[in-house]
Amino acid sequence: MESVIKISWRGDQSEIMRAIESVKPDDSDSFTIEYAKAESVFFATITIKSNSLSSAKATADDILACLGAASVAADLLDD
Repeated sequence: MESVIKISWRGDQSEIMRAIESVKPDDSDSFTIEYAKAESVFFATITIKSNSLSSAKATADDILACLGAASVAADLLDD
């Protein structure tokens, strides 16, 4: 049975793109990224698919940790 987890992020386009670019090389075969813009709001949706829920959750945890680290690093560099 396939498990799917979706992570949605909305906010500043350059911040989101920078953070996601740091994650892409990590394991891009296990997830896809879609971008959308509605009026002045930018969205990114990361879709994780796996054969098991535990594997999908592990990938989601890794992606969220990487995105968090990238966001913190960007904030530090901007200061």
